[in-house]
Amino acid sequence: MTLPAGEPGVAAAAAPPGEDTAGAAPAGQQPWWRPVRIRPDVGLVAALAAGAGLRLWGIGAQSLWYDEWLTTEATAGGLGDVLRHVARREGITPPYFLVMWVWARLFGDGEVALRSFSALCGVATIAVAYGIARELGRSRRVARVAAALVAVSPMLVWYSQEARPYSLLALAGGLSVQAFARARRTGTTRDLTLWAAVAAGAVALHYFVAFLVAAEAVALLVERRVAPRRVVRACLPTGAVLLLLVPFALEQHSHDANRDWISGFTLTSRLQEAARSALVGPSLPSPRAWLAVAGVVAVAAGLGAVVARGDDRRAAVVLAAVAAVAVGAPLAAAVAGTDVFLGRYVIAALVPAVVAVAIGLAAGGVPRWVAPAGVAVVAVASLGTVAAVQRDDELQRADWRAVAEVVDGAAGGAPRLLVVNVNGGQSSALRHYLPGLTVLDGDDAVRVDQVDVLVGTPADRPCNMLVGRACGMVFLGAPLPPATAGSFSVTERIDAGPFAVDRYRSPAPVAVTRDDLVHEIDRAGAVVWVLPG
Repeated sequence: MTLPAGEPGVAAAAAPPGEDTAGAAPAGQQPWWRPVRIRPDVGLVAALAAGAGLRLWGIGAQSLWYDEWLTTEATAGGLGDVLRHVARREGITPPYFLVMWVWARLFGDGEVALRSFSALCGVATIAVAYGIARELGRSRRVARVAAALVAVSPMLVWYSQEARPYSLLALAGGLSVQAFARARRTGTTRDLTLWAAVAAGAVALHYFVAFLVAAEAVALLVERRVAPRRVVRACLPTGAVLLLLVPFALEQHSHDANRDWISGFTLTSRLQEAARSALVGPSLPSPRAWLAVAGVVAVAAGLGAVVARGDDRRAAVVLAAVAAVAVGAPLAAAVAGTDVFLGRYVIAALVPAVVAVAIGLAAGGVPRWVAPAGVAVVAVASLGTVAAVQRDDELQRADWRAVAEVVDGAAGGAPRLLVVNVNGGQSSALRHYLPGLTVLDGDDAVRVDQVDVLVGTPADRPCNMLVGRACGMVFLGAPLPPATAGSFSVTERIDAGPFAVDRYRSPAPVAVTRDDLVHEIDRAGAVVWVLPG
């Protein structure tokens, strides 16, 4: 392949290994109307099919949880409401919610409808991982391994089944790295411009992507395959996007609730969660499920550093360094005092890290049996995790749909109450399933003859942040305070998925306030929901 003349700072480029260039017309002599012949890679097609199956399997089985309810809230009104919601309630930028505003109007706001956009992004990410390897000049074998690892990644599968921006963020980060790899390989103005545009678009999706783009820019500067002034110019669109986002970010920062919940978890626990999630996803079947995948990553790193041939080693090092900076920079900022570090916020670094592992497993010089063995180990561990999540509700998101069915199924014309005495805000997803639900505030009183109390049930699964049954929600279910319990008696306990509901009844309607229903120690975090009669 011959590069255009007159491009300053352009390094020589070669066709990726495994490509047949015999009989090709010289560069610049190909007729523009000549159709491009695309040879489908069976390995990529298989990875796409497997990845799509995993992402669509049970996509509507879990109910919406709190964060997904926020997505429905953001998209429920007009476009101005979207921006106001994001400024006040979110810690990320508006574009995803603007896209979902359109998506919800085309396909609805049910679980499957909302999550299907993330699933499509997740499938596309598989092809992007393949493309990154090829743009780096790696063999089809390396690209197939990369696609396979992304296809079965439990973290990418999990966020492909969530109506939040993280699957799109992984895709955007991958596209940025792919454009970077192409610009690094060719150095042409066209490809640098493409990288500049893709990088700016990715940064517009989440502030943390700026760390990934900065790492890519540093790699271009350090390797000096492209003239530094041209790299700086290519960074200008990203800088412009960040400047445009400053007022929005300041408004979000002024709302402490957008970030205070993050610092409620120690930085060490969040770092451990990020590492575990990258290996086996946010929901853990067992505390040691990540060890097998970590072993494969360690083997890949060792082979890539010691055994792999020069070009493969350089490509793996570049990708690993880019991913490390994209994670390490916000972690350093957290240590310095600006602490909003979360594993899912740095998900854009996962795809380049996976491709680096693929290079280590399948690079030239590495025994050919290593790649299939490594992929097999990861696939077994990953598929076991994905299957366990689908079959075990203790590993899933809190099932507010089941709670809504129990509460809404009670007969009677009078209003009814549901008491959530711990982490009550997490139950806001009930509003999606129970239209007309309101909050009993302050000294307001309501006359009721039925009060439901949400109860957490024991779990033997590990808690990983707020995923599944096994976190702070187990402390749900304190009985009604003694002064109120005299007017009500427990008539039954009803199973509600990962929860239970204790139903209290009174012979006649009784006027009660929020404080009558919640012990003083729980009042700060409790919510009492009112179902209209």
